[in-house]
Order: sequence, then C-alpha cells, then structure tokens
Amino acid sequence: MSDLLDDIRSFIKTQIFISGDIQLNEYDSLSEMGVIDSIILIQLVDFLEKKYQIEIPLEMITVDNFDTMTGIQQTVMALQQGVRVTESHGYDHV
Repeated sequence: MSDLLDDIRSFIKTQIFISGDIQLNEYDSLSEMGVIDSIILIQLVDFLEKKYQIEIPLEMITVDNFDTMTGIQQTVMALQQGVRVTESHGYDHV
C-alpha cells in the first residue's frame, strides 16, 4: 500500500515545509528527526481519519504507532480491517 506511504510523506512534507531534497524513509524516527510534534500529529490524525474514513482512538496514538511512516501505515491498515492495535502490541477486533 505505497499510496498510503506516499500520502503520509506528502502530508508531512507539505505541513512542515520540508524541501524536496530531504529524504523521509519509512523507518526513520519522525520525532528524532524533528519532523513531527504534537500539533503536526493532531493534524496528521485528522488528515488520515478524513482521507481513509477511519477513526483513530486516542489510545492508539502512541510512539509505537506514529513515530515512523511504517508504523502509521500499519496502524491505518489495521483500522481499515477493523483491528485495534493495543499498547501491548496485541490486536483486538473492533
């Protein structure tokens, strides 16, 4: 589902005005790179909920789920399949 990764990358680059020459790799820590903060995170969650017609529960907005583009992608895909990722990295069906 590279379209989802492209959407995430595009959103982040647009929102924080990253120049085109800076690479955002799927497994890079967005917080360590200084790319994402609490305001961008809220905007990203809102964007994902609207674009993918999902609801991201507050308890799923964790470092494990939202620190990398891959983590974000997996979280969105799990929610699309009706699965909620829990703190213990387990899965619960919603």
